[in-house]
Amino acid sequence: MDITIENFLEANQKFNELEENENKQIYEVVNGKIPVLISAPHSVRQFRNGKIKEKDLYTGPIVIELQRQTNCYCIYKTKNNNDDANYDIENNSYKEEILKIIKKNKIKLLIDIHGASNKYGFGVDIGTGEGKNLNNKKKAVEILKNILERYEIENVEIDKRFKANSIHTICKTISEKTMIPCIEIEIAKKYRDIENFEELTKMILALRRYIKEMVK
Repeated sequence: MDITIENFLEANQKFNELEENENKQIYEVVNGKIPVLISAPHSVRQFRNGKIKEKDLYTGPIVIELQRQTNCYCIYKTKNNNDDANYDIENNSYKEEILKIIKKNKIKLLIDIHGASNKYGFGVDIGTGEGKNLNNKKKAVEILKNILERYEIENVEIDKRFKANSIHTICKTISEKTMIPCIEIEIAKKYRDIENFEELTKMILALRRYIKEMVK
């Protein structure tokens, strides 16, 4: 299935309509047929420590497009509910929903997608909790790094800045409660900006290949 700017704009339009709907839930779940779950908890603005943080631009549409391309499961935030799904420890309905999806559908891998500034110097930082969130599935991160580099994603790092090793994070929490490999992927703006569609396409193609590779 081709990745075109028209398809991505369609995914972005779908996301924008959900985000602008006053009566919506705080997240959207799309069921799939393969046992991989992708997540975008910062697809809308978050509220953390008394301050509003801007959303990780285009992470919602990226997840929507990846679900369409691979038929995996996905979940993404659609509303700022004065919360932070990747930080709040208690009363975190987003994390609770992830646990339900994993249990009900026998999910074998969680990929939690975030956005980072170009200033950090990496193209992608793969957070594994220094390996602990992989639950002895070290190959899950080795395969991801190899695929990203094969698709010419520059400066692929592992646990450089965003390690996902805090109890606040989705990957740390879910890995401990499910024993499946949980990987946080921090994507530099260079690879998730519709104004730089060629680089954005590389990222989507790489992640599509990774998802398909992990269910062989």
